Amino acid sequence: MSACQGDAMSATPTVESLHAQWVTAFNAHDLDRHMALYHEDAMLFGAGDELRDRRQAIRAYFGKRGPDVRVKSYPMPLVRQLNADVKITAGHVDFTDGDKPDPYRMTWVLVRRDGNWRIAQHHGSPRRGSGG
Repeated sequence: MSACQGDAMSATPTVESLHAQWVTAFNAHDLDRHMALYHEDAMLFGAGDELRDRRQAIRAYFGKRGPDVRVKSYPMPLVRQLNADVKITAGHVDFTDGDKPDPYRMTWVLVRRDGNWRIAQHHGSPRRGSGG
């Protein structure tokens, strides 16, 4: 699937719709739908130290996760609007790998193009302990 086809498939006129589609695509292990939610030039810091630059590298990262990895809980994160077409989010997501919990902090930088929100920058890091 081309980047343009993927972008056209995922209407995300609100951050809430982007969030819901991200969880659905992640849990379905549907890499085409998942990657359509990322800007072509997106970057990702995930569980490891390597910076993933551009959608294809992000696709490879998510393609390596285990078959039992799912989002258990990802409440709508805090959202701040920087301008009409840029928003940032921060929140907590609880992944599971089978029965093993895997709590994370997650932030996104979102950009709106042609009326749809896309992830331009994604950072996820494991939560350590329960303190702030």
